[in-house]
Formats: sequence, structure tokens, C-alpha cells
Amino acid sequence: MVKSRVIQMLGLFLLLPLLVMGCSKDSSSPGGGAGKESAELLFDPTDPLSPYSEPVTVTAAVRAPGDSQPPYKGSAYEELYSSYNINVEVDWTIDAAQYDSKVNTVIASGDIPDVLYVVGSQPMTTLIKSGMTADVGPLLEYLSPEAKPFLTEGIGKDALDSVTYDGKVALLPTNVTELINNSFPLFIRKDWLDNLGLDLPKTMEDFKQVALAFTQQDPDGNGKNDTYGLALMGQTNLLVDWGGLYGFFGGYGVQPGVWYDGMIFYSEDENGEAIWDGNRPEVKEGLQLLQDLYKAKAIPADFPTVDGSRIMESLNGGKAGMVFGVRGLPIWAINKTVLNNPDAEWYAMNMPTADGVDVAPIFAFQPVNSAYAISADAEHPEAIIKMINAATNVGLPESPDFNPIFAYPSAGPGIVGLNDPYREKEENLLFFEGYKAAESGDMSILENNPNLMDRYEKVKGYEETKNPELWPFWNAFYPGPGHAWYLTFAENDESMIKKNLWWGLPTESMVRYLPLYKKMAEETMTRIITGNADVSAWDKMVSDWNKLGGDIITDEVRARLE
Repeated sequence: MVKSRVIQMLGLFLLLPLLVMGCSKDSSSPGGGAGKESAELLFDPTDPLSPYSEPVTVTAAVRAPGDSQPPYKGSAYEELYSSYNINVEVDWTIDAAQYDSKVNTVIASGDIPDVLYVVGSQPMTTLIKSGMTADVGPLLEYLSPEAKPFLTEGIGKDALDSVTYDGKVALLPTNVTELINNSFPLFIRKDWLDNLGLDLPKTMEDFKQVALAFTQQDPDGNGKNDTYGLALMGQTNLLVDWGGLYGFFGGYGVQPGVWYDGMIFYSEDENGEAIWDGNRPEVKEGLQLLQDLYKAKAIPADFPTVDGSRIMESLNGGKAGMVFGVRGLPIWAINKTVLNNPDAEWYAMNMPTADGVDVAPIFAFQPVNSAYAISADAEHPEAIIKMINAATNVGLPESPDFNPIFAYPSAGPGIVGLNDPYREKEENLLFFEGYKAAESGDMSILENNPNLMDRYEKVKGYEETKNPELWPFWNAFYPGPGHAWYLTFAENDESMIKKNLWWGLPTESMVRYLPLYKKMAEETMTRIITGNADVSAWDKMVSDWNKLGGDIITDEVRARLE
């Protein structure tokens, strides 16, 4: 698989210079900063790994994740970039917790370093509007054959398209992953189902009945009325992320929730016109079901105040029977369940659907949540690309220059780098294949990959010893139904993905109004679920939201699609 992809990469490397916009050498060519006079290239443009013939300087900022990472000065990354005659001057370093605030301050000042790592749609939108970023498009021709597909194929191309405005690529997306990674499983106590003689729910009515049974029929068999059906985090997390309702509405094929950047979801109505999913009648069907569960105490009375710590206590303590989440829950959210009850069994599944026939969609809002901004004033913007090539070269296991030291924080801050969007899925599929081969005595696949061997030893270790400390790894990674990684990468497929019709960074008006929607929707959903408002209150909220900003956003979406 790797060899075939490398061949494809090489072919694209040869063709792409003819295809990438603005690749002709004009006054904005990548030999110098955007808008500056064309400068003679100081490296061999036919060799992505060629060093500069004389030193060049790149200014940067560093987001420090903690004490485990040394400063850039004297690090392995400084040595790496210096070998290419690239001198990185760090303008400032700040702890990760304060980084985003610092970025906003720097952007407001109008003076950013040559390369700036940016998280979130608001600063990205501000940078684009201000014209502070260089056009990345012409720089792509200098990407190495190994790095280029990360941004020019599949979801990588989607990511570039989403940050392209007026024919210019405004940002360099990073941390791009396949859309299948947005799977949002329902985690359910399979041992409770077995105790009560129930099957996994296939329809939303089944889901409701399971939640009621988990509340009323003593599923843990302790003779006490101390369990409930659905763990739900409070209103501040009700629309996004794990523990809330983001995964719930997929059972109805709609998504009134928000993405991590606050964006809302648009799809086509029966006439092919863009419609915000919160306008769909299925939302009220879901809210009615939740209100019924709350009345029956299948959702705890205090759920509006429940935070992440509280919900994890309920899940690990054997109080709650279902929760919506991401595939990582076995590792860090329900990881102590078996410590408290060796017979507990969490099962990861896709959300049941209203009719039990349709498949719950995987909602894809936006492929970019972080990016590098290359300053329009950078003297050598192409040096950032050279740094990416260098980091990719030493970071890929199949590269002859692979150096495992760069996989650890001790290598220092990398400044720049791209993810292979396909690597996580490929490695997981390889693990599933290697695990099955190992069962037949063939360890070759696992022995050739230390990370997969480590995972295998943990999973196999739990099977053989039932050590509860190893259970999180077994529950997450074992290659079979009910295990979150297997569900995500082996059972789910691209046909389940439902992409947002708005495929780009939020506009200024979106950035301005969307936080208002989140607040209004959370408050209204909470009142409806707790029975303090009728389900019709959702219609009133939708009407108010449309007047306050929803109609403006819908007009923008429809205008973009015309």
C-alpha cells in the first residue's frame, strides 16, 4: 500500500506544478515574500530536500505544551533546519493554555511572525480578511513528493479548498484527518442488556425502551434503584463534543448541534435548497423523546449542572448505561469501569435510527481546525515549505532518513509540520490485519511496527490476564464489533459521511452570530428536556434565531452555493 501511494505521490509531484494556481514566476513568485520583487531562488527547485546556498531567516512563535518539551534553541529541530541553512528566530514562546489569547493579541497588532500556528475559525477569518497572509498556492510546488499528497489529494484537497478565497490559498492547513474520523459512537452497557435479555437498539424507539429499562429494571442486579439510562452533560456542553447531544440527533438524520468552531450544519431540503438542520421537524421529535426520558428519570434530574468529571463518575461507577462520545472514551472517560466492576462491558455502536433501516450519518462540518499562517511580509515564505519537507522526511517510517527521535517531545518544538490524513486509518487497518495474523502465529506485521506491537501486547495482555489496567486498550483497539476503533475504521465507510453545504471557514457574520445560537439552543433544549417548556418552544427559538442572525447566515450559505 505504501509503495503504491509513493508512486502516486511522485506522479502528482511531476504534474502539480502545471496545475497549481499562480505558479508562474511573477512579482509574487515564491522566491520572495508575497507582493515583493521577485528574488533569485537560493536552492535547487527540482530537489525538495536541497539546502539553501546561503543562510535565510524565518521568524516564528512557539506553543509550548509543557515541561516535557525543551526550548527550540539547541533542539534536534534546530539542528535539522540549520542543516538546510534555515535559521529560525523564535519571536515568542508561551504555554499552550495562553497561546490562543496571545495569537489574538498578535493578530490585532497587525504584526505576525513569518509563520504562525493558528487554532480556531475566528483568528483564521480575521487573518484572511486583514490580508496579512501570503498566498500559499504558488508555494505548493516546492512540497516534497511525500508531503504533497497531504494537501492535494482527498481530504487534503478539501482542506485547501476550504481556505481558498478569490483564487488564493490563504492558509496552510495542518492536522487534517479523514472525515471518517468524525464518527461519534453510542457507548452502551452490553452486560446490562444481557442481564435484561435485551438486544442492541436498532431504532429510536428501541433506544428509548433500553434507556427506560436501564432505569427501572435493576440492570446491575444489585436490588437497588440506583441506575439510569442516559448520561448527559449540562447545557454548556449540550450541543458539541462528547457527553452531550451531538451524537444523539444523528439517529434522526439531522444535526442541530455545533462544531468545535461554533459552525452550524446545512444540508439540502427536498427542493435541493440549502436549509439549516435546526429547521427540520426531526429535531422536535428527538427533543420529545428526551423529555419523555427525563420525566421517567432515565436522564438524571440534575443533568443541566453535570460537568465532565461528574459524568465520568457516573459512567465508571456503574450508574449510567449509555453515553454519546468519541472513540477515545475507553482510554480516558470510561477507563475505570472494570476497576469497579470486572463484569462490566461497554459496547461502541453507531446511533440507531428512526426506522432502523437507514444508517445514522457521520456529520462533517469542516476539514480545517488549525493552520499555519504565512505572513505576507515574509522574506522567504518558501522556507516554511522547506521546513515541512525536512520534518516530513525524518518523520516518515518509510523514509531512508527516518529518525524516531522526532516522534518525541524531547526533539523540541517542530515549528511546522503536516499530518498524513490517511495514516491513522491505514495504521489501524494494519493493526487489525496484524492481530488476526498473530492469532495464526504470524507476527511479522506487528514486529515490523513497534507502535502496533505495543498495542497488541496491551490488548493481548488483557485477554490473557484480565488486568483492569489493560482493559481500556482492549476495549478501544480489539479488532471486533463493539470496539470503538474497529467501528470507526473497519465498519464505518465513506458512504456514511454527510458534508456540511458550507465548506469553508465561517464568515465574519458567522463568527459574530453563532455564539448566540449556541447559547439560545442550549437554554431552549434544557428547558424542553426538563419539562419546563413544551417542545413547541423550539419553533419559537428558531424564529428568534433567524431574526437575530440565522437568516443572514442562511443567505450567505445559499449565495456561496449559487
